[in-house]
Amino acid sequence: MRIVGGVCKRRSLKVPAKGVRPTRGMIREAVFNILGDRIVDAEVLDIFAGSGALGIEALSRGAKHCTFIEKSARVLRANIASLSLKEQTTVLAGDFRPALRRLKGRNFDVVFADPPYKMDYVQPTIELIVRHTLLARDGMIVVEHSSIEDLSLPDELTAIKKKQYGTTSISYIVHRIQ
Repeated sequence: MRIVGGVCKRRSLKVPAKGVRPTRGMIREAVFNILGDRIVDAEVLDIFAGSGALGIEALSRGAKHCTFIEKSARVLRANIASLSLKEQTTVLAGDFRPALRRLKGRNFDVVFADPPYKMDYVQPTIELIVRHTLLARDGMIVVEHSSIEDLSLPDELTAIKKKQYGTTSISYIVHRIQ
């Protein structure tokens, strides 16, 4: 797998041998085309980071810092080191629930959430982001989920766009304008 754009374009990423479903390059390209300049100088959170492809792509395209949450972070740390991105990253290894709690009150401009399919982690993840006030007021949550999974969002959030790529959907979620 390779970085699609930015200063690390075409650089390779290692992918864990099992337990990870990396976001395909075509989908990552589409996501970052939609995000556009929103990513420049952004504070990014990458939950269920796996290889770190989404967060590293954000850093490559000008994000200021990325905090990664990944249960098995060995390959993620190797990718960060191989691209010399250690100074721009924080890695929280372990379960997403206590990791999100540890970040309480931090504000992220872009939050990527790519939980394993069929584990029912999408709703709890979004609820924890809201409960711990992790999304900046003008921030965006980008959720990769199964196309057959419906999102039920808390009242303060709204999905502004949903794109389907076969069995994968990407939902773009922001604070509801009041």
